[in-house]
Amino acid sequence: MSGNKLEVLNGIFYPRSVAVVGVTGSSDRVGYNLLQSLIYSGFQGKIYPIHPRLESLQGLPVYRSLEEVPGPVDVAVIGVNQFATVEVVEQCGKKGVKGVICVAGGFREMGPAGKALEERLIAVARQYNMEVVGPNTLGLINTRANLNATFYPLRLPRGKVSFVSQSGGVGLTILQKAVDEGLGINKWVGVGNRSTLELSDYLEYLARDDSTAVIGVFVEGTDDARRLVQVAGEVARRKPVVFYKVGRSDAVNFAALTHTGSMAGSYQMYKQILQQFGLLVVESALEMVAACKALAMAPIPRGNGVGVVTHTAGPSIVLLDEAGLRGGVFPPFAESTMERIKGVLGQNPPVVLKNPLDAAGQGMQAATFGRLVEAVLDDPRIDLLVAAYCLHLNWRCPTSELLAAQKQSSKPVVALYISTQEQVREEREILHSRDIPVYITPEEAAWGVSALLHYALQRGGISR
Repeated sequence: MSGNKLEVLNGIFYPRSVAVVGVTGSSDRVGYNLLQSLIYSGFQGKIYPIHPRLESLQGLPVYRSLEEVPGPVDVAVIGVNQFATVEVVEQCGKKGVKGVICVAGGFREMGPAGKALEERLIAVARQYNMEVVGPNTLGLINTRANLNATFYPLRLPRGKVSFVSQSGGVGLTILQKAVDEGLGINKWVGVGNRSTLELSDYLEYLARDDSTAVIGVFVEGTDDARRLVQVAGEVARRKPVVFYKVGRSDAVNFAALTHTGSMAGSYQMYKQILQQFGLLVVESALEMVAACKALAMAPIPRGNGVGVVTHTAGPSIVLLDEAGLRGGVFPPFAESTMERIKGVLGQNPPVVLKNPLDAAGQGMQAATFGRLVEAVLDDPRIDLLVAAYCLHLNWRCPTSELLAAQKQSSKPVVALYISTQEQVREEREILHSRDIPVYITPEEAAWGVSALLHYALQRGGISR
């Protein structure tokens, strides 16, 4: 990526001033919501709403045109139709704006006439050395800058995970699920038709972004798959990248073409190539969030040996099944570990002592559960521990025991607290603050574990 493109992208994510073109007084319209998103997210830079007749809106003075804006504009968010968008981009060029976010659809995804219009848009952008987010996009978010340049007013918790999405709707699905999971967001961008900024450009930018630790990418299709995969593979050597590629059915091709102007292509080919470059490929938005959550919170284990402590067998079997298919190994415990377990449960407990370790009734008591966790974490064959516990009205969760065990070990711990999100909220905040990701279903816990194991092996970890 050229230095100029990198500089412009940085200005787009960290603008000092934003003009919103196409604002209206109706909350039903996109322009109103673009302005509200900036205000609602707490953006501290200058905001210049543009409308030819309005004098003020949402507490801000409105300017009749870009020319009337008194100061420089770093980014223009454009909420007018596709035909007016091209004209506004030219006005932005004359004003010296280097980054534009073009929300309107109606370009190449609509056929030859739309393609010709998008080519005009690109030509104008190149004439003035501008970069275009979109068109046909929801916009972008940077929580580090309190910037929400989308038409969905949201306040998101800050965090270390950034997402690049080819779909606004799937991108929002991922965002909402991430918030539900207590996962903080760093940056989010809907790439739309990718007129001048490709998926790979955003990846290269986020690779250099110190505040982004993990990157999630949702892809429908792209015209330059080779560059995307090569760049993603390079980025994944520096920080984890998780891919969600749609297109397992042939029926998706036409839908994707009419959505963002690109064919989905062969899913299997994409998947195999992404995996060849060491990238983690997931199958759903839920798996994307589960994987990014684990990678953002827990340390990468030294190998793929998984130990499980629980008082309920079923979830641990699901966990074993899911994680086992994704590279997880559940080795037998060392003899010294078995002796420690017997020291906790008795010499002849009414359970089979194995990995996963189901302590049944004795495991329901937090103190006992904690001693078993300590024993398994100390096992030399175990690289990562999953603690699976069902929340109960009268039995407290082993949260303090997990924290104490983790403090004595450098190995990652993942908590599976079977519950509702609301019931587990307080325990989750405590554990998340100490880098222990919490899940409420065994499948999601397995996806999180698998993500950690994937990057453990990619970085030369022990394959057991």
